[in-house]
Amino acid sequence: MMIFVLFVLGTVAGSVANAVIYRLPRGKSWMRGRSQCPDCEHELSAFDLIPIFSYLFLRGRCRYCHSPIPIRYLLVELFLGSAFTVSHLSHLSFLSYLIIWVMTVIAVMDWESMLVSDWLVGSWLILVLLSMNYELITMNLLGAAVAAGVIGGMWVVSKGKAMGSGDIEIAAVMGLMLGWPKIISALWLAFVLGGVYGIWQLAIGKKKMKSVIPFGPFLILGTLIAYVWGEKIIRLFFK
Repeated sequence: MMIFVLFVLGTVAGSVANAVIYRLPRGKSWMRGRSQCPDCEHELSAFDLIPIFSYLFLRGRCRYCHSPIPIRYLLVELFLGSAFTVSHLSHLSFLSYLIIWVMTVIAVMDWESMLVSDWLVGSWLILVLLSMNYELITMNLLGAAVAAGVIGGMWVVSKGKAMGSGDIEIAAVMGLMLGWPKIISALWLAFVLGGVYGIWQLAIGKKKMKSVIPFGPFLILGTLIAYVWGEKIIRLFFK
């Protein structure tokens, strides 16, 4: 029963995340105002906003103008529902739920709009500081320095073309969250996954060599994977 409740709460959190992801880059308040269809601007009813169910029942289209609803809405709700469930089964703290929520919003927003919100990264930093084991503070600070140094160095060398300033902020917080040596596996995963995606986009003709691809989502995906399996990845590939 608890697993079901947490999954439902996770999908609700996903619905809120979707509102933030859509509204924040557009300068709209995500705390006030009714949700609207982005195409016809019709106010959505409570029935239209039931996580997962509404998307499936409406077959991914607005009930009023029949415009397609981005599948991102469904995927974010499913991901956070599953993440909350896994967090419970892994006996993670309540702060872990909030951290995963903020990381998801940062990653998806960067993916869609190439905007990294300082406010969201700052919130993530505060949550990480509250959840840290300060007996390991040296390793956490080392992780932050390494991550910020690697991404910041690439930003300096490329004059901001290879990385954005927001990527440096993400790197610093993920390094503080993971610490040394887990940050090595997170960075390695981010570059591998980002590289594979870039090559695939070139192969299918969706991107060109000079096209810009947001790297923040890959940094956060690498962080989430390394948070759970970081030490195993290091033993497997780096020892």
